Amino acid sequence: MGTRVAGGLHFSDKSLVGVSRLLEDLQHLLEDKDSADIIFVIGREETHIAAHKLILKARCKSFVEASGGEVCVIPGSTVTPGSPHTTIRLPQYQPVIFRQVINYIYTGKVVMSDSGVFEVHGVAHDLGLEELCQHCEDHIATTMTPHNACTFLMAALKMEQRTGGSKGSRSFVDRCVAYIGENALECMQTSSFLNLSREALIRLISSDNLALEEEDVWRGVLNWAKYGAGVAQPTAHWTEEERLRVCQQLQGVINHVRLLLIDSQVFAEEVEPTGAVPMELSLERYRYAALPNKFKDNSTNEDKRLQPRVSLKLFAGSQILINEKMSLQRILNNWYGVNKQMWRLVYRASTHGYSADAFHRHCDGVAPTYTIVMVEHKCHSMLLFIHCISQCVPL
Repeated sequence: MGTRVAGGLHFSDKSLVGVSRLLEDLQHLLEDKDSADIIFVIGREETHIAAHKLILKARCKSFVEASGGEVCVIPGSTVTPGSPHTTIRLPQYQPVIFRQVINYIYTGKVVMSDSGVFEVHGVAHDLGLEELCQHCEDHIATTMTPHNACTFLMAALKMEQRTGGSKGSRSFVDRCVAYIGENALECMQTSSFLNLSREALIRLISSDNLALEEEDVWRGVLNWAKYGAGVAQPTAHWTEEERLRVCQQLQGVINHVRLLLIDSQVFAEEVEPTGAVPMELSLERYRYAALPNKFKDNSTNEDKRLQPRVSLKLFAGSQILINEKMSLQRILNNWYGVNKQMWRLVYRASTHGYSADAFHRHCDGVAPTYTIVMVEHKCHSMLLFIHCISQCVPL
């Protein structure tokens, strides 16, 4: 039993012999405007897309859950009942994206692209198409790479703006930021990073979970600014006009680089010569370098400028301390007393066995250790890390 796709739909299960023709007929129905009783008016262009209420009510929660004479409960919609058509205006959607979703409603088929996946998810969420939402999330999880992660982030931020910061859109943004943070060095070397909007770059470099030293964060931001300003020369060869263009690009961005944590030599040789750092911030940077303890005493614990970013390699091999849980690495190392201590994995229950014998065989006699336990859906997985004294040196 099963199904396969090869040039068209073919079903090996004889009980499904009519499904292929059914999908063809539904496709023809989608194209039949004469029998339609719903007209969607989409986007600023007011593109008309015809549909059938019976199909929508069978497939979409936003139509199923309508009550009290309502046709649907789609956020941001304006419904005008009429005969022979009911008109539903949805100015927030792109026509090409909405057509994809309507095609999915009728045929169960959708062609997903990296640039459109977030918009498709947004429409699917509003219409109440849970399976399509899950398909979008799976697409992102399986196709995100250092080359397209910044493209995903831009699309996710656009969706967040369109939806007014819905929970689903924020989750997508956080997922993209977490992935880029974990693969920061590779992502910053891509053209999609250089093409980030100012808002997207600020969102990214504001994260605590960017796996880079602050010097490399600065270098990435400077490359972004030079690209946006159309400047290719090293800093020492800039004209005054080029310097001005780069500084304009960095306005509003440089404040999110934790300049106080940059090595003094790098600051003097690479940061100050750009002319982008305000004089008061440069003076503050040198005061911090000269008297770090006194500076910290006069600052609040919430001062992000003094908080090193979390390197995802601190607990190598962990399948728990990733994504939104990355910040826990800092807490564990604060308990240990060394902010950037690195650890190696010596035991994982799912790999080495869940028995007590397996635990003691791998863990007895090693110290210091952290035992990390995650409980989710009644499933237990355990990690034990050992401080790698011979190989790891505090950074």
